[in-house]
Amino acid sequence: MQLIVRVDSFRKKYGAESRELMRAVEAVGPLCDVSRLSAPQIRTRISKLPASEAVCLIGGYDIIPAFRRKNPTSHLNGDDDGPIPTDAPYGAAPGVIEDEYAPGRAISRIPDGVNKDATSFLKLLKAQKAMPQTRTPSGCFEEAANEFSGAAGYVHKFVAARSSRPSLSPPSVAARPDPVPLLSGSGRVHILLHGANYSPDWASLFGRSESAPRDEYPVALTSALIGRCDLAGSIVTFSSCYAAMLDGRGGRTSSNQVALACLHQGAKVVIGATRSNWIETRAPYDGLAPGLVAAFWKELSAGRTAGDAFVRAKVNFVKNELSRDPSNHPYVLKTVLQMHLYGNSEARL
Repeated sequence: MQLIVRVDSFRKKYGAESRELMRAVEAVGPLCDVSRLSAPQIRTRISKLPASEAVCLIGGYDIIPAFRRKNPTSHLNGDDDGPIPTDAPYGAAPGVIEDEYAPGRAISRIPDGVNKDATSFLKLLKAQKAMPQTRTPSGCFEEAANEFSGAAGYVHKFVAARSSRPSLSPPSVAARPDPVPLLSGSGRVHILLHGANYSPDWASLFGRSESAPRDEYPVALTSALIGRCDLAGSIVTFSSCYAAMLDGRGGRTSSNQVALACLHQGAKVVIGATRSNWIETRAPYDGLAPGLVAAFWKELSAGRTAGDAFVRAKVNFVKNELSRDPSNHPYVLKTVLQMHLYGNSEARL
């Protein structure tokens, strides 16, 4: 796994503390310095690496920028997302737009927060170094908005077929039952709750019943609650909207961003979307975001690394979904473009 970092941006952000941070980065794997290079130039540099070599971007968007791509469903009713921040083009051949949706190279990111918190980032980097050798706990935690019970049940078959069914919200809310003892120690985690793209709501995930009033979204999980959990060695997947969103006014940290909170509490890897997800609400529930997440768990269960599982899941998902109803194709393309892998891509289930 090749690590990609702009050392100049690292030094600008962290100053004297960047030396110890860079030593921690180098301990994770071989480093490629892309100082002063733009995102397209970084992609060109990556394209010269062996095709089978996974790549991990180090830092948030202020250190390694994301690409911005037009939202494939922006013209459709119900989607007000603008351009999509995406790391997927880093794994594609330069100039080949079609490759960006399901690139053949594994691309992950170990993000820091927008704040200058060298202590927390150093702890995260040291933990990520050990993730390929870290055992995954046997426990399982799944939670979904009540109205998404069908899609949650579909993913459940690939996460942990022998465990109990996913918890639904409502009736589950943030305080009843307390999710901390349920989530702590769980090695397989899948969350399909509603997310938000604005402060302060973006620090929480919400439940919803199909028959609920329009504005009734009870809080089911928060970054603060995740911050009390022991997620050492866990693999976490979000089908929720905005669960991997790193941009936004005011900035994202582990205190207000659920994917970052999971990483800081010991998760090996986290996958999630940088923008709003589309969810199947009719059987067989095997498309869109939950379908991709289920494909990822299927590949993980075959013994593949997280990076390889993510690549194969995207490739197979796109191939299958684009052979189906053409009216669904824009939703499929948005799903794969915005779904991201955070953490050490060499980790396994």
